[in-house]
Amino acid sequence: MSKLLRLPLVIVSLAGLAAGALADTVTLSSGERVEGKISRETATELTLEIQVSAGITDQRVVKKSEVVKIDRIAPDEAAYRAVMNLQPGKSSLHPAQYEGVLRALQGFAKQYPESLHAADVQRTVAAFEAEKKRVDEGEVKLDGAWLSKQEAQKQRAHIGGIQAFNAMKTANAAGDAIGALNAFALLEKNYAGTKVMPDAIQLAHQILTALKPATESAIAYTKISAAERQKGFADAGPADRAEMMAAHQRDEAKADAALAAATAANTWPPFVTTSEKCLAAILAKITPEAARLEKMPIGPMRESIRLAEKAATEVAEKDLTAATETLKEVVKLWPANELGLRVQAQLTEAKNPPPPEDPGIAAPGTTGTGKPGMATPPSKTAGATPAPGKSAPPGTATPAPGTATAAKPDAPAQTESSEATPAEEAPKPFFMTLGGAITIVIILAVLLAGVNVFNKLRHRANDTLE
Repeated sequence: MSKLLRLPLVIVSLAGLAAGALADTVTLSSGERVEGKISRETATELTLEIQVSAGITDQRVVKKSEVVKIDRIAPDEAAYRAVMNLQPGKSSLHPAQYEGVLRALQGFAKQYPESLHAADVQRTVAAFEAEKKRVDEGEVKLDGAWLSKQEAQKQRAHIGGIQAFNAMKTANAAGDAIGALNAFALLEKNYAGTKVMPDAIQLAHQILTALKPATESAIAYTKISAAERQKGFADAGPADRAEMMAAHQRDEAKADAALAAATAANTWPPFVTTSEKCLAAILAKITPEAARLEKMPIGPMRESIRLAEKAATEVAEKDLTAATETLKEVVKLWPANELGLRVQAQLTEAKNPPPPEDPGIAAPGTTGTGKPGMATPPSKTAGATPAPGKSAPPGTATPAPGTATAAKPDAPAQTESSEATPAEEAPKPFFMTLGGAITIVIILAVLLAGVNVFNKLRHRANDTLE
């Protein structure tokens, strides 16, 4: 199971934040215009969620008797703004994240097929589907460049760290401080040695610095809201009072359940502006977490990363002695440096290259051991084959059918005109061959027969003369 499966929650929360940022406008009889999302409506009151600051919302209850006009945002517009920022970026997502993104986009397209934004959403869906297909095949996009499956495997820890850090930055940019801190916790747990860690620590500390006063303000406001709520209960009629109290109890139960789930998962509590319990739990974590991050050696980490990059260059340039010394400093400054560990593996491989393959046939004039005049062991000649048209020299093993043969690199191929190797017999003179001997016998026989006929003719001539 991937360690990044929780990251889709960040995508979902971002969509929710975008939706929450939409504003209905309520105009009061006093002339005041209240902008927020109408989250609850009764016969006598409206409850609006108002964006106080990034990631922090407040609630305001207004009486309908004071309302002059309500301008509500169109449903498809609200839905579109919730997904409009879901676009492919310079880096690909984790495979599990695409499901949440596509579900949100396809949900809009299905619910609002006639919307003016439908075509844009369909194009975005197609872009994400094409990207997801490549990611499912093992490719990864980093800063606009696609890495092959093999290269992605080599850099999987580095890639995981970047994906977690991107999720952290995206959540923070959307005002989801809690989502960003949970992404940082995931990054620190699974990819603590990656290059992004110093920047992630710095960003987490900045988030905590801003979150503390915001949480303290929210806690103070919950006390004021509680007093106003009790007054509202007292002023409401029996039916409205019962409905308002039931709604408040449901909200409290939901917040308590979210807090319990976060506690069990050891993640940051949810920022619920109406729950003093959730806010108090967040505030209790901020101070010790900020103190812990302040102690982290960001400076040595950055220097270790710089030196690891220098060592990588030295290995590539075959300056192994310098790389060895540089890596000693890398480990000394930050033992968990993931890039340093990768470069160390490259250095070890460069110092201990794999043994060369079996060269196969020995050079002419030498044996498999490199010594002239000695018989080549069978194990060294098993891959040798005779030249076309020639039989294998005596003592040379012939490979079994289906056995691969080895050729000596850069060795010239032998042809019919090549010199015979020492293992072959030298050509015999013609008269010493069987064919040569038979030919000589025939010639001698013909010569003897001719001499014999000549002698007989001469004797006949002498007899006639007498």
